[in-house]
Amino acid sequence: MFPLERILTPAKNLLENKFPKLLFIVHKIILYNLFRTLLAVRVLKEADIADDDKTLSNRTLVVVREAAKRGIIVKSFKFLGKETTKFFSLKIKNKKVLFEVLPTEEIAKIAKTDFDDKFKFKRILQSANLPRAEGERFCNIKPALAYAKKLGFPLAVKPNNSSLSKHITCDIQNEADLKKAICVAQIINPHFIVEKFIGGQTHRITLVNHEMAGCCMREAPNVIGDGVHTIAELVEIKNRHPWRGEAHQKNFTLHKIIIDKNTSVFLAKRGLTIESVLLKGTKTYLHNKIILKCGADIHDKTDEVHPDNIALFEKISRLCGAPLIGLDFICQDISRPYHQQECAVLEANSLPYIDMHHYPVTGTPRNVAGLIMDYVLRKE
Repeated sequence: MFPLERILTPAKNLLENKFPKLLFIVHKIILYNLFRTLLAVRVLKEADIADDDKTLSNRTLVVVREAAKRGIIVKSFKFLGKETTKFFSLKIKNKKVLFEVLPTEEIAKIAKTDFDDKFKFKRILQSANLPRAEGERFCNIKPALAYAKKLGFPLAVKPNNSSLSKHITCDIQNEADLKKAICVAQIINPHFIVEKFIGGQTHRITLVNHEMAGCCMREAPNVIGDGVHTIAELVEIKNRHPWRGEAHQKNFTLHKIIIDKNTSVFLAKRGLTIESVLLKGTKTYLHNKIILKCGADIHDKTDEVHPDNIALFEKISRLCGAPLIGLDFICQDISRPYHQQECAVLEANSLPYIDMHHYPVTGTPRNVAGLIMDYVLRKE
């Protein structure tokens, strides 16, 4: 470790512990002023966005299209000739707004808390006595193993900051698998959370201006038998849908199901192969990950959400204090009140993948991007 790091690292840890919001605020202010300065000296330049831009995620493109419907042009930035994929601008009433991914908040604006931090968000839920999975944050494996023994299996392990179920391991049943899960989580973040695993269906609820804009459920890659085609053929048929892109294509929300060695192992445990022909109406899963890039499905559930659950989500949104928030909620039945079943709010995201609501496999598409643009116009 360099001498400067010997000073800065402990100082950073102290600030995070004593003043958890300070670094978050400083980061935002520096970023905002840096953008303004670089634009002024023309090191940073605005660039037009094509409707079929393949370098941007669908999360941003759905907003670009909705903005265009309202006569608002969203632009990206080029830094030394290279286009950025995270920061954008738009102009409303001659006012230029700089934003990160989604336009509900300017870069300079500060939320009440950095709720993308999973552990801090867990503390928000705890302080309000709201449903959550019991857990703690660690950076070393030894205390994590001791805590896990006290908490009891099954467990889940996740990085302290991540999205879309990346590097998360669920339903851990023993210490050996727990160690592997910790190693996976630490690939992207040295800090990880060990928590009680709660079974059920994982839902994403997006709220705009503290009102529920949509609810969808992610489901692991699967096919439904027709009594004629093999599993491999059913996958090929499902992959033909125009909404499904390759795993690397950012401008798609849904992705093609990938058949690989892990698929064969998963099917073998169920007495199946990719050449098996399923009975008509029989559903089989190809693995247990609900990751979209692996071919997971999205089902709209907005009309099924129980009013008590809506009230819960809106309360959490107000506690976090941001005009846009995505909540991950796990339960057995979203149509039943949360207080009548085992459930948990797992995490919150300040820049949720709103395009999930626009491209469900089943159910009604929800125009969350349109609601965001309506909010932006009212605010400005």
